[in-house]
Order: sequence, then structure tokens, then C-alpha cells
Amino acid sequence: MPSFERVEFRSEGYKLIGNLHCPYDNAPCVLLCHGIASSKDSEKWLTFASSLEDEGFAALRFNFRGCGWGDEWSEGDFQDTTLTSRIKDYEAALDFLESTGKVDTNRLGVIGSSFGGCTIIAANDSRPKSYVTLATPYKFGATPEIRKSFQEKGYYENPEANQPRMSRIKETLYDDLELYDMGEAVKQIKHPLLIIHGSKDAIPVSDARRLYENANEPKRLEIIEGGSHIFVDTGHLGTVIDLSIGWFKRYL
Repeated sequence: MPSFERVEFRSEGYKLIGNLHCPYDNAPCVLLCHGIASSKDSEKWLTFASSLEDEGFAALRFNFRGCGWGDEWSEGDFQDTTLTSRIKDYEAALDFLESTGKVDTNRLGVIGSSFGGCTIIAANDSRPKSYVTLATPYKFGATPEIRKSFQEKGYYENPEANQPRMSRIKETLYDDLELYDMGEAVKQIKHPLLIIHGSKDAIPVSDARRLYENANEPKRLEIIEGGSHIFVDTGHLGTVIDLSIGWFKRYL
């Protein structure tokens, strides 16, 4: 039966909350990085972590600053989110894994979904030896509606957010994104990269293809026919998990 422990670590002074799944001491490990307004406790990440543990991998899922639910909330204000701050949190999670002595950090993989995919690519940290990105955009851009809201209110309230504390964003998010070029960033990744994207994702499949074109070998692109942004269909999610675990078995 999969099990996990609650863990805490700090990033630039903020306490981040996570869960470490560890089937045995010194197991290869996969770090799970959620999207911009998601959390470690979504059904997708719970299923992912459990499946990884069943296959002999440790897994760390954690909430980036300002994200989470209830008492699993990581410190920080969500509306201050930037790609730069996410990279700092990601690096802190890698530091934490190195400090535990419980997992084999020489056999470390990472999965990033959507903005989490951008985070792991833009960070270009040398410690992960195998990468998987899910539903990851090649470029972010604010719509005219969002820009108008920035001008009128100083922020934008996402009407589709299912968590009020994770609904408001500032223009600083988009200003910070101008500092990054995903096409150039992915060229710097020197380890195996699997790119997975749903054909019915609101983020165009062309974004996945552009990431793939710029990536180094070994690389692989998988388009999930009918797949949504979060692979809500259990069959689609099962395929994504199987592809990811297969990738890590091959390259870790």
C-alpha cells in the first residue's frame, strides 16, 4: 500500500509543504511540479505519485509558494507568483531531496505540468537526469482582456479558478516571463526529455512541437488524442503515467 510523509522545507524564507513517497531507502526519485494555479493534492498528482511508488520510485510532490488547500498551504501570496519565484521553489525542493538521505539523487527525474513544465525547463538545473513535461506552453502572453484589467485594477481575477486564493495575478508575472525564452532554455537541457500534450488542450499542440524541435536528443513527443490540459479522462491520464514511468525506467 503506497504511503507518504508530510515534509516541510524553505524557499527564500517561505515554508513550503510537500509529501514524500518512498517505497524503500535510496530509491530513484521523481519530483512532481504542478501548474500555475494547481496543487500537489490534485487527483492527477496523487495518482502519479502512487503509481510511481508502485513501480519502485520515490516521489516528492509539493506546493509552490502561495499554493495549496487548507492546512497544506505553502506560505506566500499567490498573486506574487512569477516564473523566477517558481524556479527558486523548485531548486529548494531539489536541495531538500539532497538533504534527506532517503533517496538516490543520482537517479533523479522531474515532471512539470503546464507552468510547472516551464519552471523545470527554464531552471535548467543539472541535478535531474530525466525530464517529462505535460501540457507545457512554449510562450505565455496576456490577452487584451487581461491587459485591460491590469490597467484598470492593477490585477486580473481568473473567473475559472476553483480556489479563490489562487485566482488573482499581477502584471509582474508577465513582466517576469519576458526574461525567459523557452526555445533557448530547452536547448540547454542536456538530459532525456519526454514531451506529452493533449490534442484538445487549450494550449496549442504547436507549442509542444516547437519545444520538441528545439530540444536535444534523446527526446520524444507524444500527443494524446482527445487529451485535455489536465488529462481529466482516466484513460488519458493512465496513458500519460505509463509513458512517463517508462521514460524514467529507461533513463534513470
